Amino acid sequence: MKIARYGSAAGPERFGVVVAGGMLLDVAKAAAARSCTRTPASVTALIEGGPAAMDATRDLQQWAAPRLDPGWTDSPDEVRWLTPVPPRSMICAGRNFGRHRLESAGSGGKFHSDFPTGFIKLGRTLVPHRCQVLRPPDVLDLDYEAEIALVLGPGNAVFGYTIFNDLSAREWQLREMHNGMILLGKNFPGFGPLGPYLLTADEVPDPAALVLWLKVNGELRQRSDCRDLIFGFDELVAFWSRCGLGPGDLIATGTPGGVALHHKPDPRDWYLKPGDHVQAGVDGIGVLDTFIV
Repeated sequence: MKIARYGSAAGPERFGVVVAGGMLLDVAKAAAARSCTRTPASVTALIEGGPAAMDATRDLQQWAAPRLDPGWTDSPDEVRWLTPVPPRSMICAGRNFGRHRLESAGSGGKFHSDFPTGFIKLGRTLVPHRCQVLRPPDVLDLDYEAEIALVLGPGNAVFGYTIFNDLSAREWQLREMHNGMILLGKNFPGFGPLGPYLLTADEVPDPAALVLWLKVNGELRQRSDCRDLIFGFDELVAFWSRCGLGPGDLIATGTPGGVALHHKPDPRDWYLKPGDHVQAGVDGIGVLDTFIV
């Protein structure tokens, strides 16, 4: 299933499932029409509810598919998007794609070969699809990083996958890396676009085959499949689960090569500027739109 959180005339937070034609089936409305009480009322309830909640939601989707009353559906062009899961802190892998690691050589920091390296993206930075992100006045080197974010379910199993753009203030990040840390350069407000959809893990038989890409104003900047990952999905979950993660927590894969920072000889023309339209995509999941202001 492909799942979304959004606001509509029916309420500030709706739980939707994508159906034919890309429309969003409002799960609560369809469940009420069917007099169904087993269906989870939110994305969080679906994630935490385990197989029973998944089965109930799939059953409702199949029941609604041949009926699709217009009163149960919303157009994705007319809703107010929310992040696919409620915002919470995210663990982000660093330099975890082979080609990005190669292009990063010499830019500071250390490489770890025996376990993943990473940093925290604070929950308050996470913003939804089609959000406007303000470039801070003291940031000129604003970079993009297309990533895949894993959403965990019960028992640290991967519940699903969504799209993440790890926006980065490089001048701050590089200064922090000299102190052996990364925090501010990754955590200005709005620096974590996430969404629009959450694709459940049963729809992804081979996560390594997922293809992610990023465009700025229509120009392709990044493209890779996940076979270039240094630490794969299972390895990231196994390592970071030591932090005591739970259902709804997020782990990001890191980004492929092609970030602005490493364009030669001068990256300044590649950094994001007010007016830029950034599209981060994962084939089979969707496209995450962000507007820099």
